[in-house]
Amino acid sequence: MKKQTEMEKEILEQSQKLGDLVSKYVQNYVVTLDMPLIVRDIKIVASGSSYNCAQISKKFFEKIADVPTSVEFSGEFLCDLSKQIDANSLYFFISQSGETFDTLNAANLAKEKGAKTVAIVNNDNSTLYNLCDYKMNINTGVENSIAATKSFSASILALYLCAVKIGQNKLKDVASYLKNINELAQNIASLPENIKNIDKAADFLSKRKNFPVVGQGINYEIAREAALKIRETSYIDVNAYSMGEFVHGHVAVLNKIDTLIEILSGDISEFELKNFNRIKDNYKPKSVVITDNKENLDAKIFVEFPRFEDEISTTLAKVFIIQLLALKIALKLKRNVDSPQGLSKIVQ
Repeated sequence: MKKQTEMEKEILEQSQKLGDLVSKYVQNYVVTLDMPLIVRDIKIVASGSSYNCAQISKKFFEKIADVPTSVEFSGEFLCDLSKQIDANSLYFFISQSGETFDTLNAANLAKEKGAKTVAIVNNDNSTLYNLCDYKMNINTGVENSIAATKSFSASILALYLCAVKIGQNKLKDVASYLKNINELAQNIASLPENIKNIDKAADFLSKRKNFPVVGQGINYEIAREAALKIRETSYIDVNAYSMGEFVHGHVAVLNKIDTLIEILSGDISEFELKNFNRIKDNYKPKSVVITDNKENLDAKIFVEFPRFEDEISTTLAKVFIIQLLALKIALKLKRNVDSPQGLSKIVQ
């Protein structure tokens, strides 16, 4: 029997960890987190996978809580000497360890300037957790694999709940965003038995030296994480693009590359479908499409997953799939997924 890697264990633990977060922070469809009553705007600072998590959560804060939100790399935040720290903004800092060097220094800078700060961490005995005014321990346990998996998904859910809580504090009608929250853990737990063609896709992609990943909206942010996970674990040259931007010149890479991953889900917009068909007709790539709705689509391989009613289940399902796909590609290439060459978690 083949030994299970730490990365695989941690991917498969996600449903339980997500369920634990819901049980801890949602009571009778009310989020019990401590968040400021008045939030004018939000600034999120993070690095690596946490930055991709921040970009996903930006959409939640703006859509659910109707709060203007910006995202910045921790290193860029520190290097901009002209930066004005706004004491009236709410600053979120995301770090799995709570000790990420540049993120921690950025939080210290915000605190020195009198800003309100929030820590999203996986360690409540960490420097960042103890530094910030508001805090949330995603409590996924030790993550032994270098590539963030369960901590990434749990951080997305944590920030989703923060967005709902801020919306509740503003007396907005956010009931629909919690309507199916108690089904989230089961939805994610059901995925391993209900994802079609993922092994076929991994085998196909493992034979490619490079390929782009494209998506629109939140799917672009997931594409960024997919590209990072595949680069981290397989050392394949993978880049992510917004689908709409991809057709503005970047698509020319398909003159030399015959393979493309596309993430499309839900009610696919006319804009997305038009660009999908433009790419297909002009370049005829061998597309791997990750979707819960393949109607009107044509691809070499469809990685299909069940369609869920709620946005957070659908978002985390796609995250689960891209993590599992990255794992399977790396194993096909006989990479050490738990300790990729040259990588480590960057902490003080």
